[in-house]
Amino acid sequence: MKLVASITNHIFDGKFKSLSRFSLVGISNTLIDFIVFTIFQSLVGVSYTLSQVLGYSFGVINSFIFNKKWTFQGGKSNKKVYHELFQFIIVNVLSLSITLICMKLLVKDFNLNVYLAKIIVTFIAQVTNFIAYKLWVFN
Repeated sequence: MKLVASITNHIFDGKFKSLSRFSLVGISNTLIDFIVFTIFQSLVGVSYTLSQVLGYSFGVINSFIFNKKWTFQGGKSNKKVYHELFQFIIVNVLSLSITLICMKLLVKDFNLNVYLAKIIVTFIAQVTNFIAYKLWVFN
């Protein structure tokens, strides 16, 4: 049990604290995103573009709360919450735009399955978001 606690502390509080915490928050965001995307895409019959916007939006709400409070330790920043939120929204609108463009290319031009395209664009969004959050939003 001590070994598990030691490994957990090392991963989430050690050298790679921000990256490991961001990854864990990202997993929860992705689950929320995929669940909402699937509900609207498959069950409700909404287009994959609108489903992407809805799923991504639900994930973004979760992301702001947990990345601010836990991943990047929001209390250390001198910025006001509304300023961080504004920057966060800008990053996510840019990221969402990139994912929509890439998703359209993958589905329409490369004939990829919509769910495989969703997985690919999720990775693209994660890289974009981590860099922007770390360097601009929560610094």
